[in-house]
Amino acid sequence: MKAICVPLLAAICLAPAWAQPSLTLAEALERARQSNPELQALVLEASAVDAAGRQAALLPNPSLEYLREGKTSEGGSSTVQLSIPLELGGKRAARVEAAKAGSRAAALDLAIGRARIEAEVAAAYHQAYIAQEHVALAAQVSETGRRSSDAAARRVLAGKVSPVEEARARVAEANWRMEGVTAQRELDEARIRLASLLGESGSEIGTLAAPVSPAEAVLPGGRLEDLIASAPAIERAIAEVEAGKASLLLERAARLPDVSLVVGSKRSEGPERDRVRQNIIGLSMPLPLFNRNQGAILAAERRTDKARSELEATRLRIRAEAMQAHARMQAAMQQERLVREDVLPGAQFAAEAAMKGFEAGKFNYVEVLDAQRSWVQAQGQHLRAISDFYRARADLAKLVGNLDFKDSK
Repeated sequence: MKAICVPLLAAICLAPAWAQPSLTLAEALERARQSNPELQALVLEASAVDAAGRQAALLPNPSLEYLREGKTSEGGSSTVQLSIPLELGGKRAARVEAAKAGSRAAALDLAIGRARIEAEVAAAYHQAYIAQEHVALAAQVSETGRRSSDAAARRVLAGKVSPVEEARARVAEANWRMEGVTAQRELDEARIRLASLLGESGSEIGTLAAPVSPAEAVLPGGRLEDLIASAPAIERAIAEVEAGKASLLLERAARLPDVSLVVGSKRSEGPERDRVRQNIIGLSMPLPLFNRNQGAILAAERRTDKARSELEATRLRIRAEAMQAHARMQAAMQQERLVREDVLPGAQFAAEAAMKGFEAGKFNYVEVLDAQRSWVQAQGQHLRAISDFYRARADLAKLVGNLDFKDSK
């Protein structure tokens, strides 16, 4: 991360040779788009809804009927007729419009799911990267603890300090090594989480490349309002209102019953001279005496009103949560800058000066240990601020869609 200070960069240099960037954030996102099973399920569902929409545009099938009356020897007859349903009241157009509204809703469900999964991938990537930095920091601190222990041992041999000083240094060194074990465990867990989102096993996640710094990832002024206005969840709520309107039109169209046109031919049987062929034509239509679809129309009206209310609720919720996430981003970015510019340089200088003074016999180990702890705490504060920034950014991305996650330049 470009904002990481010199001590942490030094820690990275102390990492083993295999710790070279092998996976970037852009690559992780692309892997998720290709292999994340939840995202693939959303894609298939959107495709299924589109297929159902094509079905809605088809005309109803005609019916072919064959009737046999009596026996041939007794002057029976046979009838062949075709019943052709005719949809009235704009039912087919309303059905097609309702299907289109469903397809739009499914596409927006896919957009919402994609935004959420990509945000989760970005959050998991940053979490794993921060854990990776913790491992590098723990390696540097452990090396510093070893130097302190060796310096204390030399001073004990020279008779300048009590063996208690060396014992304290050894205990501190062991504690630093324990911190390294904990950091490695957290890194392993973060890699497993990231791999699950990519649809892979944890063993396939290597070293992570540094993402951009918080200063480069902050949103430009005025962009937040535009992102909120076009948030996928809001667009989905709008689509739900449109779907309700289409459903209402469909139910109103259903008030007018359909007509079936019947055409056919009837032939009497018997002696050749007595056979007669008659053409048949007729209409069949149910009488809307009791059921005029009034209950379904009222239900569709109420659901449309409900969709409008949910749209307003969604707008308020998305705006409030987005503003909160953006405020957390701003606060974390300010904390990161303060720690990087004001805390870390002083903590680094104090730790280095205390170590040199201890090796020269000017300070006791308690002072060295205190300075080292302050430096480690400052490094931890810096990493936590960066982690908080990207966690808030991922929360915002879940709400407003893709925030153009990218790698460092």
